[in-house]
Amino acid sequence: VPTEGAPGAGAEVAESPFRPRPPIGDDIAEEALRCGEIEVLGRMPWSSNATFLVDVRHGDLLLQGVYKPARGERPLHDFPPGIYRREAAAWELARHLGWGLIPPTVVRDGPLGEGSIQLYVPCDYDQHFFTLRDDPQHVAALRRLAAFDLVANSTDRKAGHVLLGDDGDVWAVDNALCFHHQFKVRTVIWDWGGEPLADALLADLDRLVRDGLPEALAALLDPFERDAVLTRAAALGEDGVLPIDPSGRRIPWPLL
Repeated sequence: VPTEGAPGAGAEVAESPFRPRPPIGDDIAEEALRCGEIEVLGRMPWSSNATFLVDVRHGDLLLQGVYKPARGERPLHDFPPGIYRREAAAWELARHLGWGLIPPTVVRDGPLGEGSIQLYVPCDYDQHFFTLRDDPQHVAALRRLAAFDLVANSTDRKAGHVLLGDDGDVWAVDNALCFHHQFKVRTVIWDWGGEPLADALLADLDRLVRDGLPEALAALLDPFERDAVLTRAAALGEDGVLPIDPSGRRIPWPLL
């Protein structure tokens, strides 16, 4: 209870709209996001496009999601309309590689029209890339994310887009500005430039290049973007190391 002179004295503290939840399997989460009933709880702050926290109810299961409808997108000069589809494409790429990192994300109709809905990740919002990068238990996941962003061609990997979930896993959100056919990488994750990729990651990249894009991912991209994903994956696999940014300019702004 707030006391006189303390911040918030005389006023009720607003209850957080975010709910904790136990871990959930990707397939179960995906089915719920794709088929469940959606209720908009409110607009998410600090988003350049219209982004909403939603409840998704599917049978006895109740989840929270992040809903980004197409009608809430601001026009961009370097990406076509429909960037919400790239949120789902990022999930499909990460799932095919077996790398985790991206919460389950689907494209579907919602209360404000078609858009993406991503499983909400309960997390500590005081944590981000810059607070996690020196922790040995997270280095492998962050290096994997650096490789993912190169293959996906992430143009906006801010530190605040890297979350530490309550489950202890590293998650990457806000993936709409990915998959351009021209190389446009901008990321804060350059810490391991020049260091070799793990053999397991190289094997995953080789499998992607050899087998091609899965149908679910290919359906979300145009032909030039599909080819570019495979070209970037092949180049990273052949180099075998995470690249260095000699210009020092391939970073997003703001950094957080």
